Formats: sequence, structure tokens, C-alpha cells
Amino acid sequence: MTQDKDTESTAGAPDWTERLARHRTGMAALSFAESTVVPIPLETLAVPLMVGHPKRSIAIAVAIWIGCLVGASLFYFVGLWLRDPVVLPAIEWLGLTQSYEDLAADLEGGGLFWTVFLVSFSPAPMQLATLGTGAVQGNFAVFFAAIAASRGLRYFGLALLAQLVGERLRKFDISVGKMVPIIAGLLLGGWALYEVLPI
Repeated sequence: MTQDKDTESTAGAPDWTERLARHRTGMAALSFAESTVVPIPLETLAVPLMVGHPKRSIAIAVAIWIGCLVGASLFYFVGLWLRDPVVLPAIEWLGLTQSYEDLAADLEGGGLFWTVFLVSFSPAPMQLATLGTGAVQGNFAVFFAAIAASRGLRYFGLALLAQLVGERLRKFDISVGKMVPIIAGLLLGGWALYEVLPI
């Protein structure tokens, strides 16, 4: 047993949750993937880990926030440099042309910060906003500030919430190994409903 093993881990918690909660680079890499090519919200994994390891929740939030900022910045420049040969054909192939045009109109109409902020803060995949902002040559500093603020509120808000409820959930004697798939399943189901239902 390592000397710095968290006291909040419940008895019988599987090693993989402990390792993943400690692995900041791995969490940052997962966040990078979620902000670029994986359209499933990272919260389906991050929230259960934060709740299961509340004392590590801030460190997890920092890691996924940095990974998100790097991934979002990359996709901004993909949109900026590869708009015609890659981005527009991909958007058309995915059937998102109208959504892209609506978003581009909002971005070019002076609402860049709030458009990016709201898309990034919502459960909707933010790839359209990151690629779109680059494609319309939106101000990178404003774009970066919007992503940093929205995702910072999301991730650090969840971390603080996990610190509040994590210890209370331990009283139910639910192992982290069971808690992770239960919470992840609930979040994934909610995200699927959001995507399917006309809201």
C-alpha cells in the first residue's frame, strides 16, 4: 500500500479507479480526445471518479480542463487552416451544414464569446463551435477565454459538488467500483436523451 493512498477510498475499491483518479496525464488525454474526436461528454467518467475520490476531484478537474483547452485550441486551428479542404466537406458529410451556417452567423455577428461559451457549457458536443470559430477566423483570444471560462465552471463546479456529496455517499457503503458504472450509466443515459429528444 502506498503512503499517500487516499483515506476517502472505500474498502474493496478496484485498483483501476484509484489509478485513473491519480493519473492526471491520462485524464488530460481523455479530455483532449473528448474535445476533438470523441463526441461523448467526459463527465460520464470524470464525475464518478470525482465522487468516488473527492479529495482528488480538484486535481482531476485541473487535468481535464487543461486537456480540453489544448484540444479546443487544436480544433480552432484545424478550422482556420483546413476550412475548405477538410472542415466544410466533413460538416456536409455529417449533415450538419445548416447547424454550421447558423453557428457561423452567430459567431460573425459579434456574439463570439457568448456563442462559444454557451455551446461549450451545454451538454452538446463543442467540436462544431471550435471548428466553426476557426473557420470564420474568429478572435482566438476571445475564443480561448470563452472555452476556459465555460469549461472551468463546468469542471471545477463538478469537483466542488463531488467534495460535498462524495463523503456523504460513502455512508451508504457503496464501493467506488460500483459507484463509477452506476453514475456513468445515469449520465450517459441523460446525455443520450438530450441528443434524441427535441429540447
